Amino acid sequence: MRELYKIFVILTAIFIFWPVLYGSVEALRRIPGDPTLQAVMGTLIFGLLAYATYEEDTEKEELTAS
Repeated sequence: MRELYKIFVILTAIFIFWPVLYGSVEALRRIPGDPTLQAVMGTLIFGLLAYATYEEDTEKEELTAS
C-alpha cells in the first residue's frame, strides 16, 4: 500500500501543476478538454486515492508516568 500512496501523491502533484504543463508541453495540448477542469478533477481523484491509501504507523510506545 505504501507504493500506491507514493504513486498517488506524485500524480496529485502533477495535476496540481497541470495547466502549466498543458500550456508548455506540445504533446499535452492534443488532449481535448479544458485543462483547468482536468487539473481539478485529477487533483481530487488522485488526492482522495492518496488519502485512502495512507497508512499511519500504529506501533507507538506507551508513555506511562513512573
